[in-house]
This record gives sequence, structure tokens and C-alpha cells, in this order.
Amino acid sequence: MVLVFLLILAVLCNAIRVELDGGQEAPAPSAGLCPGCSGAVEADWLLCPRCRELLRESCGVCGAATANWHSYCPHCGARREEEK
Repeated sequence: MVLVFLLILAVLCNAIRVELDGGQEAPAPSAGLCPGCSGAVEADWLLCPRCRELLRESCGVCGAATANWHSYCPHCGARREEEK
């Protein structure tokens, strides 16, 4: 009986540990395609290493770096045409 209790306790402790460790992992940046040359680029790159196309610019309203092909800033919702 004690062995069953310890086994259940170990499984619960392991499940809690896995849940806590999983929340601390940073998501890997997703890859995309360059709008200039269609080459693979990482989400955190500022410009394409092949064609030097600018991939991200600062939002004129909140200052966050946003992809230059977005119509709206994903951080504050400002329309990109209002910034220019």
C-alpha cells in the first residue's frame, strides 16, 4: 500500500516538474521568406543576408520592431501608413 502511494506521489511530482520546466522554455524564432529574394530568413533578423532587403522597422508610434510588410503594428495596432 505504501509502495503504491509513493509511486503515485512520484508520478505527480514528475508531472509538476515537467509542467514547470516547460513554461520556462523560450519559443524558437520562426523562419520566414524574404520579400525581396524569397530566401529563408529568421524572425529576429533585421535584414536579409543575401539581398539586404530591410525586414523590420521601428513602429513610429510605439517604437517596437515590426516586419516591414505588416499593415499594422502587432504591438500597438497603429496603421503603418499613419507613421509615414
